[in-house]
Amino acid sequence: MQPQMLGWKVHVHDLFKEIADNSLCGITIAAPLQITLELFKRVAQRATEINDPEMNKLMIRLSLYSISDPHDPEYNPELVSKLLEE
Repeated sequence: MQPQMLGWKVHVHDLFKEIADNSLCGITIAAPLQITLELFKRVAQRATEINDPEMNKLMIRLSLYSISDPHDPEYNPELVSKLLEE
């Protein structure tokens, strides 16, 4: 079964932090994870400019938009649910 069918979400920033914090090679893995996270942020910024509904859903499921990040003051679970249902 594909992940989108299960409605899974991934908080990319927390995932990368957890990997880096609990890795036996934390120093080695931390830099690549930070670089990847910065690239994800740029992709999310570009996705907001494109404003494609399917791309927005993917960005939301990855918690790359502020409205979908529980750690962000702009977090809006009601809007997230609405956008994912469209």
